[in-house]
Amino acid sequence: MKHTAPLRILIAGADVSTLTFALLLEQAGIDYLLLEPNDSVPVSAGGITLHPTVLPLLEQLSLRDDLLFFSQPMEQVLVMDSDMECITSYDWSDRQKRYGAWSRFMSRPEYCNMILEKLPESKVLFNTIITSITTVEREDEDDEDDGLFNDDDGTGTINSARQDSILDTDSHFKDEKGEASIRGVTVECADGSVYRGHLLVGDINSEVERKLVYNSDSLHRQQSQSQQQYRGTEDEDRLTATRGGGDMPVRETQYHVSGITEALDPQRIPLLKDDTTQLRLVVDCKSTLSWWAATLADNRIAWQVTKRVLLSEKSTRPSEFGSLHHEQAAAASVINQISQNMMCPLGGTMIQLLDWTPQSQISFGRWDDRRAPINTNSSRVLLLGEACRKMVPILGQPVEESILDALALAEVLYALPSTRLSDIQMAIDWYHKERTIRREAAIDESRDMDLTFNTKGPLRKFYRSFILNYLPKCIQDRKNDEKYSYRPQANFLDPVPDYGFVKPNTSSYSRRYSIAVREKY
Repeated sequence: MKHTAPLRILIAGADVSTLTFALLLEQAGIDYLLLEPNDSVPVSAGGITLHPTVLPLLEQLSLRDDLLFFSQPMEQVLVMDSDMECITSYDWSDRQKRYGAWSRFMSRPEYCNMILEKLPESKVLFNTIITSITTVEREDEDDEDDGLFNDDDGTGTINSARQDSILDTDSHFKDEKGEASIRGVTVECADGSVYRGHLLVGDINSEVERKLVYNSDSLHRQQSQSQQQYRGTEDEDRLTATRGGGDMPVRETQYHVSGITEALDPQRIPLLKDDTTQLRLVVDCKSTLSWWAATLADNRIAWQVTKRVLLSEKSTRPSEFGSLHHEQAAAASVINQISQNMMCPLGGTMIQLLDWTPQSQISFGRWDDRRAPINTNSSRVLLLGEACRKMVPILGQPVEESILDALALAEVLYALPSTRLSDIQMAIDWYHKERTIRREAAIDESRDMDLTFNTKGPLRKFYRSFILNYLPKCIQDRKNDEKYSYRPQANFLDPVPDYGFVKPNTSSYSRRYSIAVREKY
């Protein structure tokens, strides 16, 4: 898609979703700049599961060889109790035949660095701390931002702050009062640099999330009005009801500690000799803890220990949950509960895994069941990342959904007919249509799995045993076929072959938006 004026995207924060999004923009030929406050990608330690839903896309992005090197196929997941008795197993051995690819497991840092190597160094700026964000939400009706970012030589680079700044401060961008006219989004950074684009896409854990207020009433009214022209189906009505979310009372919080061990001797952990990933999840019905461990391709082990905290429905305690001190104390509490009695499902104990893990490879995290807002108080700013959906983090679904978010957003931006704010807003609305319904389905599925695994009591134990061990395979296959038939590929890249005998579902709102734009323009 050729725009009347070059589209420029600012990306704040580097993680799975934003790095994948940057690579998609790179392949689509859309200008972007990624700003990361740290001196390297600050990804948390641990492993991620990549399912057949996203693997065709990653092959399109020329990541196939890297994935084969850094990841291993996963044929089975075992669910065990704290006595190391098997509760059930998930058989994934037919996924390559049914859906054309194995589910694959790898470390999160390796995924992010794998993508980072594909991006030009000039497009990723480290040690760049955003201090302020300025947006303008209106524009003239006939204004298409012609030359908005261009300087005298047409390069789009102005030396008012830094050599690589894309801020344009030329005098001909002043309004009638002689004040600088800003049409878009401008970020100022701690080092004095200033960057400007048409849209800011931020990782939800970046400075963007902390500097912009969610869900303002005026934004909600504006979005509700703009959606009226698209409403008309049950799915779209559901979309309107689910966007924005709002603050919900916290009923449950999970604190987790994750890590990646140093390379281990396979004689000590024989399962490391297998050429497939062995992932084993432990559900402890006697405590608030659960944990898992999985083998990696290079004789290391990724692991995680999670502590669940249930709260009163009336207890929100936002200041406590937002406190860094509180999160560190909670993480320390989780580590202190790792004992010799906690058996590692791969062999040995969890305390041994902790001892074999370098301090630099240990990270802490928190999840709660409040509805995360998708939007900010600006039409120029959008959030990506796993925390944008309140999906219980289990078996790789949050990572998968964040990659699909990146794809859908890149597709509607590629099809964007102009850089008018109205066109950008329309594209974002189609992006939300594409993702909201599938996102809600994934959230529901993750909650069902969480209830099945972690809810205590004799009735729940009976239900868990029935669902996990006696549900007919034909029903399981039908459910999986419906889920994994969704194997989207970027519509602006050459398609890759799909070898699954369950045919892929190629229908999507983002494709319909692209077709509508082509027909109109």
